[in-house]
Amino acid sequence: MMTIKNAGSTDGVYAIAIRHLFPTLAVCCALATIVLSWLMGRNQSLWFDEQYSLILASRPVPELITLTAVDAHPPLYYLLLKAWMLVVGDNVALLRLPNCVCLGLAVFVLIMLMRDLFGDRVAAACMPMLMCGGFMLRYGYELRMYSPAMLLAVGGTAMLLRAVGVIASRDRQHCVVDAAEVDRHDRRCDRCRSHDRQRRIVWWAAYAVAVTLGMLTLYLTAFVWLTHAIWLAARSWRMRSPSTWRWLFAYIASVTLFLPWMPVLLGQLGGSSVLPPVRRRSNMSGVANAFDIMLLGMTEKELPSIVSLLVAATMTLIVGIFVAVWLSAWQQSVGTLTSRQSAEAAWLIVMLFAVPTMLLMVWSAVKELSSGGYGMFSVRYLSVVAPFFYVTLVLACVIAYRLRGRRAAIVYVVVLAMLVAGTIVYGVRGNHSFDRNDTPGSAQLSQHVVCSAERPVVAQDEYTYIDAYWYYRDCPYYYFLDADDVPTRGGYVPLHDSTAQLRTITDLDAQQFTLLSWSTTRHYGRLLGDAAGQWTQTGIITRDANASIAYRR
Repeated sequence: MMTIKNAGSTDGVYAIAIRHLFPTLAVCCALATIVLSWLMGRNQSLWFDEQYSLILASRPVPELITLTAVDAHPPLYYLLLKAWMLVVGDNVALLRLPNCVCLGLAVFVLIMLMRDLFGDRVAAACMPMLMCGGFMLRYGYELRMYSPAMLLAVGGTAMLLRAVGVIASRDRQHCVVDAAEVDRHDRRCDRCRSHDRQRRIVWWAAYAVAVTLGMLTLYLTAFVWLTHAIWLAARSWRMRSPSTWRWLFAYIASVTLFLPWMPVLLGQLGGSSVLPPVRRRSNMSGVANAFDIMLLGMTEKELPSIVSLLVAATMTLIVGIFVAVWLSAWQQSVGTLTSRQSAEAAWLIVMLFAVPTMLLMVWSAVKELSSGGYGMFSVRYLSVVAPFFYVTLVLACVIAYRLRGRRAAIVYVVVLAMLVAGTIVYGVRGNHSFDRNDTPGSAQLSQHVVCSAERPVVAQDEYTYIDAYWYYRDCPYYYFLDADDVPTRGGYVPLHDSTAQLRTITDLDAQQFTLLSWSTTRHYGRLLGDAAGQWTQTGIITRDANASIAYRR
């Protein structure tokens, strides 16, 4: 049922003004997100994963593809980064810009999607949450595939909802209105329906391409596409019409497009990354830790108990709101908020954070059990679905407001205050790694280290070498220590058969050198092995997680 306000009333004029201004507000929100993310990251030191991205992007395309095939991620992001490097060179701040733009576009698409589903006011409530999503801003500037994956996940969701007809075209909306006034055989409505079918086919084709691009950008987007499939299957089962299962053709098309890379994916699944394990477990502590990080930018151990309990209480309240709505029937509780189709879409929005998060944790837990050690759960992987997390918080606040009145607005205020505090924390902490629980300082450290034939720089291992590679890449006297051959699979493959490898420090033909290590290391002499007695330590410089130790023979 459509309700039309009197255009001459104050409310009607206000609503029309907001409707016309809303795209401009959405663009401003997206631009603010881009600027905030870029300002947070422009001067941040690179860490291992970002350095690895730059190493691959610096290689010729055939070699890039080959190196990607024996690692853990697909090649699309590295190819895009390589193309951008040809434009801006080696300026790290400018290299981060496309990632920030992808984040801004994801925010814009999501705001417009929320407007189409729930109206201007709900979408406007999403704007501060998305702009103050520090977790999203933090991984928006990282030189990895997370922000492009966010854009594809959000864009794919918008395409899906248009393809199934939850978001109707304007012609179709007019056709529905006109159908009450004209004969059912009116040719205009027939033409509208024909155009609507054509548009849906185009949207399904676009969705299939988005799924393929997502899989070629980050394999973890598979959890997003699986969530879509679960929602579509439940919807088709409920509607009990054979025609509603046509969405399967879109997935068949996407799998067909992905087939050329499929053998590589199967090989990667069977291979080993040969990297230090992710130390975070997907247990109850890991769940609490993830929410603390996404809201406040700090781990559970770093937060005061009262703050951690506040986060737990807030998340329990959010979950309780959705459980209560589910038990009492969504449409009865929020009928004034959405249509029936938009209510279905709202559940999809909630699922797009909850289901991938749950699948990732279960997969990691199973891997922990099968390997007898650590799994693969890393909070940074949740960045792909972080936009849906923030709008889920908004939906919960709106539902609470509809059910309990203005007093429930305190929930929105508390959540937004948490996000603002978290954004400030992320701005202060910088490019912090929650897996290692440290902040890289290799950029600042490199300003105090001289690399030359008289004073070579030696990294303690492959990981440390790559972690600081970008800052010594022009120095031919930058080495790493490893007595064994570099593996032929995983993140160290670019160093296989490298002339930068030293089997022992005795292979170094110099009277002095600088060792790169970690600020938490205590007995640096042990890193030199049996040759430690031949060298005297003359000084140590530390910057955040990184350290340089000067030696002379």
